[in-house]
Amino acid sequence: MIDALKQRWAGLSGNLRGIILVAISGVLFAGLNVATWFPSRDLNSYQMAFCRYLFGAVFLVHIFRHGLLAPFRTGRLGLHAVRGTLHMGGMQLWFIALPLVTLADLTALGFTGPIFVTLGAALFLGEDVRLRRWAAVIVGFLGAMIIIRPGFAEIGLGALAALACTPLFSASNLMAKSLARTDSANTIVLWQSIFIVVLSAPFAWYVWQPLSLANIGWFLVAGFFGTFGHIIMQRGYQVAEISALQPIGFLSLIWNTLFGFWLFGQSPSVWTYVGAAVIFASALYISHREAVRRAQIRSADARPDP
Repeated sequence: MIDALKQRWAGLSGNLRGIILVAISGVLFAGLNVATWFPSRDLNSYQMAFCRYLFGAVFLVHIFRHGLLAPFRTGRLGLHAVRGTLHMGGMQLWFIALPLVTLADLTALGFTGPIFVTLGAALFLGEDVRLRRWAAVIVGFLGAMIIIRPGFAEIGLGALAALACTPLFSASNLMAKSLARTDSANTIVLWQSIFIVVLSAPFAWYVWQPLSLANIGWFLVAGFFGTFGHIIMQRGYQVAEISALQPIGFLSLIWNTLFGFWLFGQSPSVWTYVGAAVIFASALYISHREAVRRAQIRSADARPDP
């Protein structure tokens, strides 16, 4: 039975396998949000990030089955360090936002990631961004404004933190996609955990509060969901084209909305769904244009010199 499933899995295209893996990781990350919501009401964001990854390390033991040093091997330690630093900053802001906004709003605002990637490529990498992509960026920004509705609703710290963490996570994800070309999913997740624990430890110690047994239990649950969510997501990145994975991100809004409603009684407004749809359409178009641009570059590189 297992061998038959393995053969069927191997027969799927890389993109389809990647889509399935990323869809599964989205459910796991929704579970991570639920598990961390409970301690986030009482603990500082630095302690939250430290405990989330410290307890998550328990579930990394399985990666050492082929040797104690094998998962640590990488030729790109500097990029791992930069990624860990950015991801830690994003985690602080995420944990600030988590108890202050609904899970649906937090997820919807996270769809602005490709918008920040486009802005960063234009401002810091000197990439030539054409009019249609700038139009998509503006549309995506308007989608975020639909969700937070400045002038019609009070813009709280949670919404601002949710928006601020997105470019950090976007940069981290881009680096992870680059690292996936050379490093295994286990190596990427291991170094991410190491850098976040080490970097957040001094701040966590300064604001430390004793952990209740309930919080320890929630951090273990969060560690399970988060660790395996990241490993499965990285494996999806390794086998599929990134443009093919973008539409799957919208499923996370469904999972987080359902969990938020069932467990916490959170009822997002209709503006959350309208804004999320606008942002997602913008992000999907930006990803499509990026895929077209990459195809044009590959075609030009493959063309023989005259």
